[in-house]
Amino acid sequence: MPNARNAPPEATLATLLGAGGGLAFVLMGLIQWQVEGDSGWMRFPVTVAVVELVVVGGLYAGLRPARLAAAIVYALVALIHLLAVLNDGPVWLRVLSAVLSAVHVFGVVLLNTRPVRIHFLGGQR
Repeated sequence: MPNARNAPPEATLATLLGAGGGLAFVLMGLIQWQVEGDSGWMRFPVTVAVVELVVVGGLYAGLRPARLAAAIVYALVALIHLLAVLNDGPVWLRVLSAVLSAVHVFGVVLLNTRPVRIHFLGGQR
């Protein structure tokens, strides 16, 4: 089983991007809740953040199927943020969603690099 200490920097960065992206999405929902006064803005970001943090926990623990699960979750969250970019709304929300979408796409790219695949699937470096 892979150890988090000997993980390649690509795996560590992908893990940090997932955790940071999920928490930034919650922060976006919190700010929108304060602006709009509707607590409904928090339900979806918190749900997405919980799913992302579960996948990040699997990446950190070095579970073998976590790489594929994280790539799928990151890709879906990137699509969700792209839908927010294309939607009507405040400009700051759309710009931040575009940045978060790019972060998640970069996380998918990092999870598909050779060192990360070797780390999670095993084998010689």
